[in-house]
Amino acid sequence: MELDLVVIGHVSIDHIKFPRREEILQPGGAAAAVATSAALSGAKVGLVTKVGRDFPEEWLKKLSEILDIRGVYILEGRTIHIYMIYHEDGTVDAPVDMGVAQRMGEIEIPREYMSAKVFHIAPIPPEEQLKLVKRLKGKRISLDFNPTYIEDYKAKTELLKNIVKNTEIIFPNEREARMITKTEDIKEAAKVLHEWGAKIIVITKGERGVLVYDGEKFAEFKALPINEIVDPTGAGDAFAGGFLAYYAKGKSLKECVAQGLFRAREVLKKKGSWSI
Repeated sequence: MELDLVVIGHVSIDHIKFPRREEILQPGGAAAAVATSAALSGAKVGLVTKVGRDFPEEWLKKLSEILDIRGVYILEGRTIHIYMIYHEDGTVDAPVDMGVAQRMGEIEIPREYMSAKVFHIAPIPPEEQLKLVKRLKGKRISLDFNPTYIEDYKAKTELLKNIVKNTEIIFPNEREARMITKTEDIKEAAKVLHEWGAKIIVITKGERGVLVYDGEKFAEFKALPINEIVDPTGAGDAFAGGFLAYYAKGKSLKECVAQGLFRAREVLKKKGSWSI
């Protein structure tokens, strides 16, 4: 079975801690958030990640119902744990216990996955993203970023250029686009990223929608209206998943964005970053 999309990156156990409330455990990780959104958008999706023995079996079963999980490696040790600690003064701490999720750029990709139409590299350290970009040379690659690595984005411009030059699509948010290119205007930032080599730049702007640049023209799209946001976690990943599902099937950019915005709205209506 040829896959439409292979997603490589972290799948995590997330700990949500609010003041004077019991800790909430929920499934997380950008790779799973993208993959589940793409699968619900009709794509055949393979997931490549590392989890530990502590990863709940019922979560793995949920993934297996809509994804190909031959690339999910269960290793001795702990899954990556992400702690979202909310304080009464409004600040948030987000410590991370990496567990077995080290050297993701060296993870084995199942041979059966190598004929996939598109490969998406979810946020991992830039050095690890570069390893994957090099290993997937000649493939159609999309790539995402994350505020966790913002100091790397500030300091490692040449490394980022080497990553971006081999990608077809990138999904920075506004802050990341500015930080990576050291350019305040996001349209100028998109042009810089295109000059570095990315063919399509999709800059997400939260509730203000999306800006797309294909090297010739800009297109702006408004976010879909929503009555109530239950949990904002994973909306950008859900957008990328919906977009890539349609992109792999050869849909127009307008159709890809529309599906991405739809999937983003749907995940905002539920708790957690996975679309299932």
